[in-house]
Amino acid sequence: MTTEEREIISWKRHVEDNFEGRNLVLVQGYHYFTHRLPVILQHGPTCGIAALTSLLLQRDPSTNVTLTANELLKAAVSLGISYQGELMSAHYMSQMCDIAGLPHQIMRVCKDTDLSDLLKDSALLIVYDKDKNNEPSTKYGGERAHWLLITGFCYKPHRYSRNGGVQVTTQRGNKTPQPLNSFVKSRGGMSGKYAEPFVFVQHGKSRLRQLWRWSDILASNAVIRRPKPGKWVVPEDLHESVAGLAVRVPLKHV
Repeated sequence: MTTEEREIISWKRHVEDNFEGRNLVLVQGYHYFTHRLPVILQHGPTCGIAALTSLLLQRDPSTNVTLTANELLKAAVSLGISYQGELMSAHYMSQMCDIAGLPHQIMRVCKDTDLSDLLKDSALLIVYDKDKNNEPSTKYGGERAHWLLITGFCYKPHRYSRNGGVQVTTQRGNKTPQPLNSFVKSRGGMSGKYAEPFVFVQHGKSRLRQLWRWSDILASNAVIRRPKPGKWVVPEDLHESVAGLAVRVPLKHV
């Protein structure tokens, strides 16, 4: 194990064990921001519906939409987009957001997606293929596909100043510390000033909020091509229905 890998493991444990929620803070040289949403456990293959329920519970209480997970399941079956709770398409998830009254958009995502901007006022729903420990895998080709709710981002600036800020080189060549609540973004997304980002995630198989590499989630999402054997409602092209796609849902409490 390399020094960098040991540092990442130590840092992940520190952040996960001291989760404060919705704060941009400095943790061993890392910036993070995340929304705290309720964790809803799934019953059967209802991971997407469990994630939707988490989003419904955080919304403005003045709205009249109070659908339960069971009501969402019945709606998905009646629409013909699910047999027993599965939602095997970003477009199926979009239909369920409409039923739930959640504003949303389907969007393309990639390694250069600017998570710091995207997740400041929203959450992301994305399908990945889970391993036996529920973390992203590329081994199963979609047979363990699972909906994931992404609630925040975490990154380490490439150049970190000991006095508590990111070092920014000015036009005169002087290095000055940038305040912690200021983002220094390069053109073209998260690459450039930022090291590889992590994201805060939660899903219906665990009560834990965790930090995963954004690149691992994308790689897992890209290999989904077939479901495991069973009785499911599967779109004509499963891969095209989920690969590189996420559903962005603005959060009312921001």
